[in-house]
Amino acid sequence: MPKARRALAPWVVLLLLLSSGCSEKLSRQTGLTDADLLARGQKQAEQKKYGAASEAFQVLLERFPTSPLAARAQFGLASSRMANKEEIEAEVAFDDFLRLYPADPKIPDALFLKGTLLSRQVLSPGRDQGKTLEAIKAYTLFLEREPDSPRAREATGKIRELRNRLALHEATVVNSYLSRKLYPGAETRARRAVATYPDVPAAPTLLALLAQALAKQGKKDDAEVVRKTLAENYPDAGGKKPVDVSSLAWAYQTRQSYQGRRGRYEITLQPRYVASKEISADGGSNLELDPALGFGLGFGYNFTSKFALHLDGSWARSDYQAKIATTNTGGGSTGTTTVGGTLDTATVALNLSYYFLDGPLTPFLMGGIGWTFVDSNIPSGPPEGVCWYDPWYGYICTSYQNTYTKDYFSYNLGLGARWDVIPGFFLRGSVGWLWVDLGKAGTTDFMGGRLDLGYMF
Repeated sequence: MPKARRALAPWVVLLLLLSSGCSEKLSRQTGLTDADLLARGQKQAEQKKYGAASEAFQVLLERFPTSPLAARAQFGLASSRMANKEEIEAEVAFDDFLRLYPADPKIPDALFLKGTLLSRQVLSPGRDQGKTLEAIKAYTLFLEREPDSPRAREATGKIRELRNRLALHEATVVNSYLSRKLYPGAETRARRAVATYPDVPAAPTLLALLAQALAKQGKKDDAEVVRKTLAENYPDAGGKKPVDVSSLAWAYQTRQSYQGRRGRYEITLQPRYVASKEISADGGSNLELDPALGFGLGFGYNFTSKFALHLDGSWARSDYQAKIATTNTGGGSTGTTTVGGTLDTATVALNLSYYFLDGPLTPFLMGGIGWTFVDSNIPSGPPEGVCWYDPWYGYICTSYQNTYTKDYFSYNLGLGARWDVIPGFFLRGSVGWLWVDLGKAGTTDFMGGRLDLGYMF
């Protein structure tokens, strides 16, 4: 074994032991009481160290299963695993709490949280709706226990949303029957769904599908009665072609599967547009920049659902025409010289975004500070040569030429809208202004737009 490898080996072993033995360390500690473990778990949870909190609660339950604090530990374990996005483990922990401690004061909280947890796991309307039914049951039990709770309104709204998902599931089934020309089955399924879900947003879709199933069987009078009911109760939907059920289900799934931005990182790819600009300077000099396309990359973190911090880098290239005032040796003006070329700009900025709404579709305001680098691509000196030796090709020589470059302090402000399309992926469109301190030319603003194609994790 090489000396360097032998020297590193003990440290590697030590690191492995530390990383693998962290969870065992707490369980092996003697002298910790149930109160010590509960306090440790609660402190770790407050610090958002949910893995460590779960460990402390688990050790308490294993070591002191009959402790008066066991119920609190079980609830803390379920809550910590839920916060840590361990959905299956959290569901099991909540079920254990509800089964083992049915008289505990935290039962309503557990039911509400379980409903929230299950609603995050429901599948698209075209798939099995077992989790949807379980979530409805949890919210219903919560309302039975605390009908006047401040959260009762939220639970009622969640139940309505989940029942709408079940209605959409029925709509997809009916639509499938219709596509396979199973018209009697489509009628039966649609009638049952209309009777079961008369008060959800998908109700007009179910009526439209029922009318379609009746018409396909030649039951024109019955179909007309349904269409009349549809027109009277839902005037915006009456007489129109039934909406595409798959599109409706996808849109609903998008809305329901939204899990929020809080505590999540994100990366973005940013196609950019910079508008044309004319810049005037002392002595009659000016610079006309053509519109430009560019791109950028960004990395950010969402502290809450409304506040996010981003580090953005961007580049753009634009053609320009410049009129440069010339002077003689005595300082007098001799006119102007016109030059043209290509200008490269690169900006690195630290931006703060504020989202006005918590949901997946929200307007936002963004601002930040940064540094802008400008390369005129105008030679600033004679060409210079450089050579190096390549083992394969031998000596290789080339030349390069320095250009006039400068960097400036800059700040920006923008506004736009964000749409979290599906879990993990989002779009942000914005219009903004970048102010650059150009020295003698003063502070100049540049207007542009950008589209952020983002992934959140």
